[in-house]
Amino acid sequence: MQIDINTKPIPENHKVALARPGANYRLFQDFVEDSIVGVELPGLFQPDEIVDINDAQLVARIQRSKEIRAWHNFGRHPERVPPQDLNEYDNAADDPSTGQLLRVLKFYLQEARAGDLVVVPPQNFGGKVHIGELLHGPAGAFPAIVQRYPGHPIVVRRVKWIGTLDKVDMPAKLIEAFRKPTPLLLIPSSERTVFYNAAYRNYYTPQRFSSTFDVTAPEFDTTSGSVIPAFFNFVAANTREVDQKTGLAHDFGAGAFLKLADYAPHLSINIQSPGTLSLVSGYITPLVASALLALALTVGPAASTDQFLNNLTVTNSAATVDDPCIVPVREQVVTHLRLLGYDKWSRACELMKEAADKTGLQSEATVKGD
Repeated sequence: MQIDINTKPIPENHKVALARPGANYRLFQDFVEDSIVGVELPGLFQPDEIVDINDAQLVARIQRSKEIRAWHNFGRHPERVPPQDLNEYDNAADDPSTGQLLRVLKFYLQEARAGDLVVVPPQNFGGKVHIGELLHGPAGAFPAIVQRYPGHPIVVRRVKWIGTLDKVDMPAKLIEAFRKPTPLLLIPSSERTVFYNAAYRNYYTPQRFSSTFDVTAPEFDTTSGSVIPAFFNFVAANTREVDQKTGLAHDFGAGAFLKLADYAPHLSINIQSPGTLSLVSGYITPLVASALLALALTVGPAASTDQFLNNLTVTNSAATVDDPCIVPVREQVVTHLRLLGYDKWSRACELMKEAADKTGLQSEATVKGD
């Protein structure tokens, strides 16, 4: 039997950038529909040219692109077509605008790696912010034609859109900071949670673990509204016992109401239809809770038997085969169930099955096999 915890690992050096889709957001549709992100510098490189951050005439290219952009946006007057010869432009310009664009190009063409996130907001507050994962490294940058600039491609990177967010739900600090006409803003770690939650349902960073649980019922009764958080506290209580190697396990009733200090996970509830529950902790509890809930709802009391546990494996389809969370999650799950035994685990399964039948509760973890 196999449990897939389906949890995205977020490395320490992960980058998340807020990217403006052109001045006045005029490239938003191009970015979303074509799954691209980039800098609004039309004609920076032609399709037959090599995109290179170390190009000897990069500053001159930026000056030319600014002229081309202005020409398009002010009517494309046939007698005012900007010259293509780079020698016509200042390759030593050091104005603030050029410096800013150089830094943005450095992000796209040198610093941003595959797997980093780019957040693209719409202009209006009623629209959806799109969150995309870069598919390739900097070598994957290429010139692409967008509707606004026919004949003059912009340099872009491919993204896979993996989440959306209402613009009004963005952190207020970022909304305020982005009122300035900056083309790119690196998002600090302290402001990333809302974007990670929208992009990855289960994930972990070096500092925290997060799991999402779905519910389909538009509202809870008081029993389900109490049992579900109690289950999370029950798992957290026993996660602490396993971590501390006490050899003890709390039954559902005792574990549900223990004071756990920093072992107590944070629970966010968004009850719509469908709704979500988000469980976050500095300990591995959210991933263990996700796996145990899947076992409670699919396997039931039999998951606590030696026959089952001796053949149980844990995988992570959202990570590489050597993901460092696989071993500790399996150790936690197996130890939980061995210490609880059939009777205590059976009671937990009964309560969670009843709650799931009423609310549609389910986790991101999946159980596979006979």
